[in-house]
Amino acid sequence: MKTEDPHALTGAYALDALGPDERHAFTRHLDHCTSCAQEVREFAATAARLASAAAVTPPPELKALVLDRIDLVRQLPPRVPAPGRYAELVTLIRRRGGVFVIAASVAAAVTFGALALDQHERAQRADRVRESVQQDAERAGARGAALAAVLAAPDARTATGRTATGARVTVVTSAARDQAVVLAPQLPATPAGTTYQLWFSEHGSMRSAGLLGGGHALLLDGAVRDATAIGLTVEPAGGSTSPTTAPVLVMALPA
Repeated sequence: MKTEDPHALTGAYALDALGPDERHAFTRHLDHCTSCAQEVREFAATAARLASAAAVTPPPELKALVLDRIDLVRQLPPRVPAPGRYAELVTLIRRRGGVFVIAASVAAAVTFGALALDQHERAQRADRVRESVQQDAERAGARGAALAAVLAAPDARTATGRTATGARVTVVTSAARDQAVVLAPQLPATPAGTTYQLWFSEHGSMRSAGLLGGGHALLLDGAVRDATAIGLTVEPAGGSTSPTTAPVLVMALPA
C-alpha cells in the first residue's frame, strides 16, 4: 500500500495491513498526530467488537436435543385403517367385550403417560440448553463491550511486539479503567490439547491474565495494578496456575 497522505493509513494500521516501512513511518507519525491516534483506537475497537460477535459456540448437546425433538413433530397425516379393516376392528372389539376395551384403555394410558413424561423431560433439557446459550451470549456481549471501551478510552496507550515467528501482538492499556486488552490476529494455532495463556508480570511473579484460545482479542482478566509487562505462553487446555513453558513473548506494558 502506497499513499502520500499518512492520515489515510489509520484503518490499515489498525488491521496490521501495512508493510514494514509504512508501519514504521506511520508509528512515528502517531507520536505527534492525536487525531490519527484516536482513529486507530476507534478502528481497533470496531475490529475487536466484530471479532467477538462470533465468539459464542452452541454447546454440542444442542444438536442432539433438536434432533430428538424432531421425532415429536408430525410430518405426515396420521395413518388410519382402511374401511374394511376398520369394520373388522369394530367387530373384534365387540366380540371380545369389555375386558378387551379396559385392557386397551389401560395400555393406552400407560403409553401416553410415558410419552408425555418423556416429552416433558426433553423440553426441560432443551430449555436448560437455551438458557445456557443465552447466558453465554450475554457474557460474551458484556466482555466485548468492555473490551471496546478500553480500546476507545481517551487515555488508552498502546505497545506492540512480535513473537519469534513474526506474529504481531498489541497490548492496549487504560489507566483510568485499570484494564488491558491484547490483540493478536496473526498468532498461529496451538497444538491439540493446548492453548495460549497470558500473564501479568508483577514484582517478579507471573499472574494469570486469561486464555487467548482461538480468538484474536482478549480483555485481560484482573486489574493491571502494578504490572510492568505481559507474557504469553502455550499451556495445557484449561490453563495453568503458573507458566509451564518458555514464553512465546514477553512485552513491556505501555507507560
